[in-house]
Amino acid sequence: MIELYGIPVSEGIVIGKCHLLDRTSKNIPRYSISEENIDTEIERFMEAVKQVSSYIEKVKLLSKNHLEEYHSFIFDVYLLLLKDDMLIKETCNLIKLEHINAEFALRKVSNDLIRKFQESDNEYFRERKNDLEHIVQKILNFMSEEQYESVLNIEEGAILVAHDLTPADVVQTVKKNVKAFITDLGGKTSHTSILARSLGITAVVGLADATLLISTGDILIVDGSEGKVIVNPTKEILREYQNKENRYKLFTDELNTLKDSKPVTKDGVEINLLANIELNYEIKVANEYGANGIGLYRTEYIYLENGNVSEEEQFEILKEAVITNGDKPLVIRTFDLGGEKISEDMPHTDEQNPVMGLRAIRYSLKYKDFFKRQLRAILRVAKYGNVQLMFPMISGMEEITKVKRLINEVSEELKNENISFNKDIPLGVMVEIPSLAIITHLIAEHVDFFSVGTNDLIQYMLGIDRNNEYVSYLYRPTHPAIITILNKIVKDANDNDTEITVCGEMAGDPLYIPVLLGLGYRNLSMSPALLLKAKMALQNLKITDCEKLVKDLKNSLYAAEAEEMLKEFFNKHLSNVDFH
Repeated sequence: MIELYGIPVSEGIVIGKCHLLDRTSKNIPRYSISEENIDTEIERFMEAVKQVSSYIEKVKLLSKNHLEEYHSFIFDVYLLLLKDDMLIKETCNLIKLEHINAEFALRKVSNDLIRKFQESDNEYFRERKNDLEHIVQKILNFMSEEQYESVLNIEEGAILVAHDLTPADVVQTVKKNVKAFITDLGGKTSHTSILARSLGITAVVGLADATLLISTGDILIVDGSEGKVIVNPTKEILREYQNKENRYKLFTDELNTLKDSKPVTKDGVEINLLANIELNYEIKVANEYGANGIGLYRTEYIYLENGNVSEEEQFEILKEAVITNGDKPLVIRTFDLGGEKISEDMPHTDEQNPVMGLRAIRYSLKYKDFFKRQLRAILRVAKYGNVQLMFPMISGMEEITKVKRLINEVSEELKNENISFNKDIPLGVMVEIPSLAIITHLIAEHVDFFSVGTNDLIQYMLGIDRNNEYVSYLYRPTHPAIITILNKIVKDANDNDTEITVCGEMAGDPLYIPVLLGLGYRNLSMSPALLLKAKMALQNLKITDCEKLVKDLKNSLYAAEAEEMLKEFFNKHLSNVDFH
């Protein structure tokens, strides 16, 4: 028995036989092409490009039977790569220049491009290299006389194991009733992972060497919630996970019955559940799960996904989001760029501590033309729906004043250019820096709403990095300082009739929802995947019990003691609910 751990990207527990997709990279020999055969070699290469383009178009058409139209951009990326001069034209030039075969020229050109993606400091650009690798491999396959294995050749209902999968592969898994797949490569934000979640296929990626350790016919257990894969389990482990698989099926069936139910506590208090999103396709998922709107639209992913986007490109992406969302509120947060979220397209300097440096609103205010481009796009789309505008990493009134001046400036520009827009939209701030949290009583009258970003607030309040294995144990939302500051923020908001939402991880965690309810928070925003679990938790809680819990937590001096107190509460009031 072998246990492997990777990145969980799509929930579920699946047990079945493995099918190893054999696409081992073949050694590509280099050989010379005579002068008179150069044009023939280029034609052979371009014919393969043409065939791949036709194949992608067919898969794109096929995907419409299983996916919404908003996924077509994934295949459009591939089609654009097949027209890209840096890949296609440079390969032709290398064939001419060095008189070499097309396969070797393509591999040499693509390796240089892939290296540039790989060396990028940005996770999203590193993951985009996978798109290039996929399309190059497909061209090589079409030029090769060897037959590379297709997903359509695998056994019905198998668990697919591969070094990597293209989005086209994932779409084809639907035809073969594939319930799960695992890959050596990949990340949470890759196109392949996005499609897996959308199609409901359990998936674990980033396992590094799974294809070296697993063979076709092996029995696998794939735990998409924990990112765990067990190869050829013992009888005892197999029985354990068969029970887990059955429980998970019952659990998801029960969750799905809550899609149309209201998020109401046992004592009749309705809680406003909203969704945090990064990509437009998630709005449909949020609507399906009964979200009352979008509490946080992280616009930086527009930039990281598309590069240095123009005002018009931002406008079109945001317009699609607003129209899809209908008349529900859509809170658009301006770019939270900088720190670890940076790209070569963006002006930036080296910083010793970039996460605490020039990022978010600080970055936007420094590069005003960049910021104004986004503000213009947002004000333009605001006329299409219920748009609200929020600013990240605000530390005090100075930044709020500067932002409001820029909005006025942008409004005047649009007016003078006779461009339609809507300036009269609610303005809010993320409460995630202690300096702002301490003065929310002063700030409340100057904004329309607060959104509490508990992830950063807790880290900054406690002075720890929760991604640092040496100090992550100190990350406790039940710390007396956190309970005290969360209590102050909601009180200041209520005293000033300022709307307040929690959009950090606490909001979607059934363990911490009772704490937020007991403190007085009634608007919770979370990942769409957590909405049904949150509804289930709410329906098993009473506000009066949550308020008593918070009273006890306030009297606790020790964070660990408070955490145990919370777990006891959870076991008492939510013990009948298996949240997995």
